[in-house]
Amino acid sequence: MESIAFFQFEGPYDSGVIFDASKLRREWCPTGRKHVSRGYRIGQLHHYLKHDRRDEHILWGGDVAIHESVLARFENEGFSGYRTKPAKVTFLDGSTSDEYREFIVTGWAGVVRPESGMRLLDSCSGCLWKDYGPIHDFSQVIDWDQWSQEDFFFVWPLTGHQLCTERVANWLKASGVRSFSLGRGFESLEKKKDCLNYGIPRGPLSNYLPEDLAIKYGRRLGLE
Repeated sequence: MESIAFFQFEGPYDSGVIFDASKLRREWCPTGRKHVSRGYRIGQLHHYLKHDRRDEHILWGGDVAIHESVLARFENEGFSGYRTKPAKVTFLDGSTSDEYREFIVTGWAGVVRPESGMRLLDSCSGCLWKDYGPIHDFSQVIDWDQWSQEDFFFVWPLTGHQLCTERVANWLKASGVRSFSLGRGFESLEKKKDCLNYGIPRGPLSNYLPEDLAIKYGRRLGLE
């Protein structure tokens, strides 16, 4: 498959989220090495904000919460490649809203191509933890034959970089939805590519995807 135009779907510089009150559980590697083998949330995503603006449709903390009205519009447009879970948002005035949902990108674009320069630097025999090396050629990151052809997607191990198709990007630009930015391709990551020189440590794919999808995409790759 030929490459397609895509965009990085990300938050503004100042997201407005003070902290996420969700309870996280971390399981450390059974070998005693100092890395987390698994990590997951107990209960709902719960963002606390430093403002009272009800017109901020997308809230970017460690995880993303999107207002239900926007998600209804996503559904009407037929956008694919995401799932949602209940979330809570507490504003500066102390009021709490349950009109937001946690937004989880589930579309898959495979593993970063070796032609990009990325390599496996280290792995653990006691768990599925791996550490990956830097990227030298950002035009060679995605193998489009691995893409699930969904509107929202990510490529492993760049789990923190949510991507979307040009169809989504064009709709977002015209939608009036607030609180996001769009970078063409990996241009924003390429500007700070030196941060990748320190490695990209990742636990199993099930830390980032629902279990059924972690099995579907990760089992044959030893990533689940």
